[in-house]
Amino acid sequence: MMTPRVLVAYATRHGSTGEIAQAIGAVLRDDGLVVDVRRAGEVGDLGPYPAVIVGSALYLLRWHLDALEFLHAHDRALTSRDVWLFDSGPLDDSAATRPAVLPAPVQAVADRIGIRGHVTFGGRFDPETAGVVEHLIAMSGAAGDFRDFDRIRAWARDASTQIAIARLPPVE
Repeated sequence: MMTPRVLVAYATRHGSTGEIAQAIGAVLRDDGLVVDVRRAGEVGDLGPYPAVIVGSALYLLRWHLDALEFLHAHDRALTSRDVWLFDSGPLDDSAATRPAVLPAPVQAVADRIGIRGHVTFGGRFDPETAGVVEHLIAMSGAAGDFRDFDRIRAWARDASTQIAIARLPPVE
Protein backbone atom coordinates (compact mmCIF):
# COMPACT_ATOMS: atom_id res chain seq x y z
CA MET A 1 0.00 0.00 0.00
CA MET A 2 1.30 3.45 -0.89
CA THR A 3 1.97 6.03 1.78
CA PRO A 4 -0.73 8.72 1.71
CA ARG A 5 0.38 12.02 0.22
CA VAL A 6 -0.85 15.09 2.08
CA LEU A 7 -1.02 18.71 0.99
CA VAL A 8 -0.75 21.42 3.63
CA ALA A 9 -1.79 24.63 1.85
CA TYR A 10 -1.68 27.93 3.67
CA ALA A 11 -2.15 31.65 3.24
CA THR A 12 -0.30 34.19 5.33
CA ARG A 13 0.56 37.85 5.27
CA HIS A 14 3.58 38.00 7.58
CA GLY A 15 4.69 34.37 7.78
CA SER A 16 3.22 33.23 11.10
CA THR A 17 0.64 30.89 9.56
CA GLY A 18 3.31 29.53 7.22
CA GLU A 19 5.38 28.56 10.25
CA ILE A 20 2.36 26.75 11.69
CA ALA A 21 1.87 24.93 8.36
CA GLN A 22 5.53 23.89 8.38
CA ALA A 23 5.16 22.55 11.94
CA ILE A 24 2.09 20.54 10.92
CA GLY A 25 3.95 19.20 7.90
CA ALA A 26 6.89 18.13 10.09
CA VAL A 27 4.61 16.11 12.39
CA LEU A 28 2.93 14.40 9.43
CA ARG A 29 6.34 13.54 7.94
CA ASP A 30 7.54 12.20 11.30
CA ASP A 31 4.48 9.93 11.22
CA GLY A 32 5.58 8.54 7.87
CA LEU A 33 3.35 10.51 5.52
CA VAL A 34 4.55 12.18 2.32
CA VAL A 35 3.81 15.89 2.72
CA ASP A 36 3.97 18.98 0.55
CA VAL A 37 3.64 22.32 2.36
CA ARG A 38 2.80 25.09 -0.11
CA ARG A 39 1.27 28.53 -0.29
CA ALA A 40 -2.39 28.20 -1.27
CA GLY A 41 -1.97 30.53 -4.23
CA GLU A 42 0.74 28.29 -5.71
CA VAL A 43 -1.27 25.05 -5.73
CA GLY A 44 -2.64 23.82 -9.05
CA ASP A 45 -3.78 20.22 -9.21
CA LEU A 46 -4.99 18.30 -6.15
CA GLY A 47 -4.77 14.99 -8.03
CA PRO A 48 -2.00 13.38 -5.99
CA TYR A 49 -3.44 14.31 -2.59
CA PRO A 50 -6.11 12.17 -0.89
CA ALA A 51 -5.79 14.40 2.18
CA VAL A 52 -5.58 18.19 2.33
CA ILE A 53 -5.04 20.58 5.22
CA VAL A 54 -5.80 24.22 4.50
CA GLY A 55 -4.73 27.02 6.82
CA SER A 56 -5.26 30.73 6.85
CA ALA A 57 -4.30 33.68 8.91
CA LEU A 58 -7.29 35.46 10.39
CA TYR A 59 -7.46 39.20 9.76
CA LEU A 60 -10.33 40.99 11.46
CA LEU A 61 -12.10 37.59 11.70
CA ARG A 62 -11.70 36.97 7.96
CA TRP A 63 -9.64 34.37 6.14
CA HIS A 64 -6.81 35.48 3.88
CA LEU A 65 -8.10 35.90 0.31
CA ASP A 66 -5.61 33.34 -1.09
CA ALA A 67 -6.99 30.62 1.22
CA LEU A 68 -10.60 31.47 0.41
CA GLU A 69 -9.83 31.47 -3.32
CA PHE A 70 -8.09 28.09 -2.92
CA LEU A 71 -11.22 26.61 -1.32
CA HIS A 72 -13.47 27.98 -4.06
CA ALA A 73 -11.12 26.96 -6.89
CA HIS A 74 -10.86 23.40 -5.60
CA ASP A 75 -14.19 22.85 -3.87
CA ARG A 76 -15.28 20.10 -6.28
CA ALA A 77 -11.97 18.22 -5.87
CA LEU A 78 -12.05 18.72 -2.10
CA THR A 79 -15.40 16.92 -1.78
CA SER A 80 -13.64 13.63 -2.59
CA ARG A 81 -10.75 14.17 -0.16
CA ASP A 82 -10.22 14.20 3.58
CA VAL A 83 -9.97 17.88 4.46
CA TRP A 84 -9.01 19.71 7.64
CA LEU A 85 -8.97 23.47 8.16
CA PHE A 86 -7.00 25.60 10.57
CA ASP A 87 -6.68 29.28 11.11
CA SER A 88 -4.47 31.43 13.28
CA GLY A 89 -4.84 34.89 14.57
CA PRO A 90 -6.20 35.53 18.04
CA LEU A 91 -3.70 37.64 19.93
CA ASP A 92 -4.54 36.19 23.33
CA ASP A 93 -5.28 32.74 24.79
CA SER A 94 -8.79 32.56 23.33
CA ALA A 95 -7.77 30.08 20.61
CA ALA A 96 -7.41 27.41 23.29
CA THR A 97 -10.33 28.48 25.47
CA ARG A 98 -13.16 29.29 23.02
CA PRO A 99 -14.84 27.12 20.41
CA ALA A 100 -13.32 27.51 16.94
CA VAL A 101 -15.74 29.26 14.60
CA LEU A 102 -15.17 29.63 10.88
CA PRO A 103 -16.03 32.90 9.13
CA ALA A 104 -19.38 32.52 7.30
CA PRO A 105 -17.91 32.35 3.75
CA VAL A 106 -15.48 29.62 4.83
CA GLN A 107 -18.17 27.75 6.76
CA ALA A 108 -20.34 27.66 3.63
CA VAL A 109 -17.53 25.96 1.68
CA ALA A 110 -16.72 23.67 4.63
CA ASP A 111 -20.34 22.52 4.75
CA ARG A 112 -20.33 21.85 1.01
CA ILE A 113 -17.09 19.85 0.94
CA GLY A 114 -17.57 18.04 4.27
CA ILE A 115 -14.44 18.78 6.29
CA ARG A 116 -13.02 16.34 8.86
CA GLY A 117 -12.15 19.06 11.34
CA HIS A 118 -11.30 22.68 12.09
CA VAL A 119 -9.18 24.36 14.72
CA THR A 120 -8.09 27.89 15.55
CA PHE A 121 -4.57 28.54 16.83
CA GLY A 122 -3.22 31.68 18.43
CA GLY A 123 -1.40 34.07 16.16
CA ARG A 124 1.77 36.08 16.22
CA PHE A 125 1.93 39.82 15.85
CA ASP A 126 5.22 41.63 15.43
CA PRO A 127 4.70 45.40 15.54
CA GLU A 128 7.69 45.80 13.22
CA THR A 129 5.67 44.29 10.35
CA ALA A 130 4.05 47.58 9.57
CA GLY A 131 0.81 48.76 8.16
CA VAL A 132 -1.71 51.25 9.48
CA VAL A 133 -3.98 48.61 11.01
CA GLU A 134 -0.98 46.78 12.45
CA HIS A 135 0.30 49.96 14.12
CA LEU A 136 -3.12 50.51 15.70
CA ILE A 137 -3.09 46.95 17.00
CA ALA A 138 0.42 47.44 18.37
CA MET A 139 -0.70 50.60 20.16
CA SER A 140 -3.41 48.56 21.89
CA GLY A 141 -0.72 46.35 23.44
CA ALA A 142 -1.69 43.19 21.54
CA ALA A 143 1.77 42.42 20.16
CA GLY A 144 3.31 39.03 20.90
CA ASP A 145 3.44 35.39 19.89
CA PHE A 146 0.36 33.47 21.02
CA ARG A 147 1.02 30.30 19.02
CA ASP A 148 1.11 27.13 21.12
CA PHE A 149 3.30 24.73 19.18
CA ASP A 150 2.58 21.85 21.57
CA ARG A 151 -1.13 22.27 20.78
CA ILE A 152 -0.38 22.60 17.05
CA ARG A 153 1.70 19.41 17.05
CA ALA A 154 -0.96 17.51 19.03
CA TRP A 155 -3.62 18.56 16.52
CA ALA A 156 -1.36 17.51 13.63
CA ARG A 157 -0.75 14.10 15.26
CA ASP A 158 -4.51 13.59 15.53
CA ALA A 159 -4.99 14.53 11.86
CA SER A 160 -2.12 12.19 10.93
CA THR A 161 -3.77 9.31 12.77
CA GLN A 162 -7.08 9.98 11.03
CA ILE A 163 -5.35 10.11 7.63
CA ALA A 164 -3.62 6.79 8.29
CA ILE A 165 -6.86 5.13 9.45
CA ALA A 166 -8.81 6.45 6.45
CA ARG A 167 -6.22 4.94 4.10
CA LEU A 168 -6.32 1.43 5.61
CA PRO A 169 -7.86 -1.22 3.39
CA PRO A 170 -11.32 -2.38 4.50
CA VAL A 171 -11.48 -5.40 6.80
CA GLU A 172 -13.09 -8.40 5.15
